[in-house]
Amino acid sequence: MKFKINNRTWSIEEKSQSEIKSIQNQRRANEEENIKSITPRYYGVTHCDIQEMYLDKDLPTDRKKATLIHELTHCYIDSYITHSEKEYSEEDVADIVSNSYDIIHEIVDEYFKGNKD
Repeated sequence: MKFKINNRTWSIEEKSQSEIKSIQNQRRANEEENIKSITPRYYGVTHCDIQEMYLDKDLPTDRKKATLIHELTHCYIDSYITHSEKEYSEEDVADIVSNSYDIIHEIVDEYFKGNKD
């Protein structure tokens, strides 16, 4: 699925754990240590530089929905908030949640449309 936030087009793909780990290893090829098989499970991953998101295809719907909201928050922050401040106050977090709520939940609703358990 493709969607837009702040006029930037993003994509969401569901992948297996092994596919997500492989993508992460390819992206980290220049780092000292790749992701090992003992790495904790990835529920989702967002790559803001290429505007792609991956969700674990084997997650139950309720967990997948929560993960999608989490990953979309990364998209929102990357699209609307400068990263000059890496630490956010409680007020900053409350503003992010309140300002992003409608945008994120519209995308979630569209993603799960017709996919009811």
